[in-house]
Formats: sequence, structure tokens, C-alpha cells
Amino acid sequence: MSLQEILEKIRSSPGPNNEESAKFQVIAPILHALGWDTSDGEQVLFEHSVGGKKGGRVDIALKERGRVLALIEAKAPHSDLTSHVEQVLGYAFHEGVDICALTTGEEWWLFLPRERGEPQKRRFAVLDVEENSLELLAEDFERFLRQSNLASGESHKQAQRVLKANLEADRLKTEMPKIWDRMLKEPDNELVDLISRRVYDKVSIRPSNDQVMAVLSDQPVPLVASPPQNQPSPTDETVQPTAVILWGSRHTVGSHADILRTVADKLYAQHANDFDKLLELKGRIHPFVARTPQALLNPKRYYEVASSGYFIDMNLSAKNVLGRAKRFLDCFGYPPSDLEVLFD
Repeated sequence: MSLQEILEKIRSSPGPNNEESAKFQVIAPILHALGWDTSDGEQVLFEHSVGGKKGGRVDIALKERGRVLALIEAKAPHSDLTSHVEQVLGYAFHEGVDICALTTGEEWWLFLPRERGEPQKRRFAVLDVEENSLELLAEDFERFLRQSNLASGESHKQAQRVLKANLEADRLKTEMPKIWDRMLKEPDNELVDLISRRVYDKVSIRPSNDQVMAVLSDQPVPLVASPPQNQPSPTDETVQPTAVILWGSRHTVGSHADILRTVADKLYAQHANDFDKLLELKGRIHPFVARTPQALLNPKRYYEVASSGYFIDMNLSAKNVLGRAKRFLDCFGYPPSDLEVLFD
């Protein structure tokens, strides 16, 4: 009979009435299916002495070639295992084993007794014979308590990996809420930009930074963003912009001219096949975009869009740069509000 079949039989039978029946009705059949000879008294030792004269007796010791590999302490069904953890860890420490178990037969707590930390931090698995998936139960019993795996040291290695993952998960569970709380109180530009972009993707409306900040701080969302304190005008020649937000994404810039370069590059990335639309934009005589620099108003002040063969007139003031960028957006059906200039 396979281990999974034995577990299914245990689950479908009446539960053990006491500690002794748990040993022989549940624990022994599981150990036998895991490759332990429960009848010869050489591999599975019942009431094994631990710790000399001042020690005690552990319910089951699993032994191979004269060496005890694991200990199992059995308790009555429905016992509170928490109050017995230090007992089984003490036995395991004195015996020098890598793995020990505390069980009622139906519930199994598995420990790495020689790891550092408080007792509960050394528990790497909890197996519930009544509730867990039979397939997963069988896999875990095989992995951690099969005779060959314990003898080869593979059980110990697997248990260490699981314990490490559990401890990392516990740390994440503790630290992530703290980090999230700090992000809500002092959101950075990356978080604000991400939320703004997601809103834009969903409803085609890009909220202002003030509106995003209001949501994050659980405050009423303003219908119109509050004007920034001492914020330079986007057309102020004396102050250089530091970034633009286009379609909800932030892009670093170092000058007013970079605003137009960024808009042109991003438009080309989205509309390379119909970028010729911009060739129709022109002033009184000269085009804003051309296929050669010589066609522009000032052939020495131009920008080639993404090495595409399209050249943009860059002989512009700060005011004209912003106006030109919005004209470019309008050619492809984007509203002026899709572009925001930032000064940090």
C-alpha cells in the first residue's frame, strides 16, 4: 500500500483516542510506508532514552547504522503542541539530530533543532493529515522523513531550504507593510507616475499629482489640482525643466529643447508608419519637420528624430518649444493635457 493510500485510510478511519493509539494507529503505518522497519527494534526505537540520567525518553527514535537520524515526540490527539516544543528540541539537541517532529498523529510539526533562533523560528513545516492535500502530504513526508532521504542528508538540505524561505517570507510579511505605509505618507515620483499611468490606461484621463496624492493619503480628491507653490512657468527661459510627463510616464529632460525632442521621439515610437503627418506642419514659409535639414528655417539648428530621417526645426524659444510640442501631439489626436512640464 502506498503512502498516499495509507494517509487516505487514516483520514477515513476513526481518529486515535490517546497517545499510544496515535503511535501505532497512525505514526507507525506512516513510518513503515516511508521505508522504516517498525518491527525489528533496530531502526524504529520506541521510548528511546535521551540525555543520560537527567534526560528523558523520546517516544520514537529513527536509527540507521547505529546513528539516530531523527526523533519523534508523540502527544495525545488534540493536544496543544506549543507547550511541548522546548521538550522535543531539548531531546533533539542532546541526541545531536538534524530533524525532529512533534505530533498528535493527525498534526505534525517538523523542526530543525540545531538552527539558531527561538524555538518556533526553527519549525519548517506543519503537516495536517486531516486537512492537507493527500498528494502534498505524501510529498512532504517523503521529502523530510523517508529513510533513504534522512540517511543521505537530503532531508536536512531540503528542510534548510524550506526554513530559509519561511523566514524570508516572515520578514517580508513584517517589512512590506512598513514600507508601504512610508510610501503612502511620502510617495515618490515613480509611484505617483505609475498610478497616473494606470488611471490613464483605464479611463483615458490623467490625474494630476495632487489628485493621486489625495487618494494615497485617503483625502478628498480635488476636482482641479492645486497650483504648485512657486512653480516656474513652462515658458520661463531662466529656469530649465527637469522632466516631462507624457501619457502618464515621466521622462528626464535637461532643457526646454529636450521637451520637443522627447515628444518627437515618443511620437515616432508610437506612429512611425504615419509620421509623415508632421511634414504638413509649417510656418509662413518653412516646415516644422522635414526630410532634410536644408528645408528648415535654420539648417544648423535641427534634431533628427530617433535616427529616422525626419528633421525638426529647433530654432525656437521656450514658449515656442511648448507650443510646437502640443501641435505635434494634436496631429495624432492627443490633447495638450497629455504633456506636463516639471521643475524640481
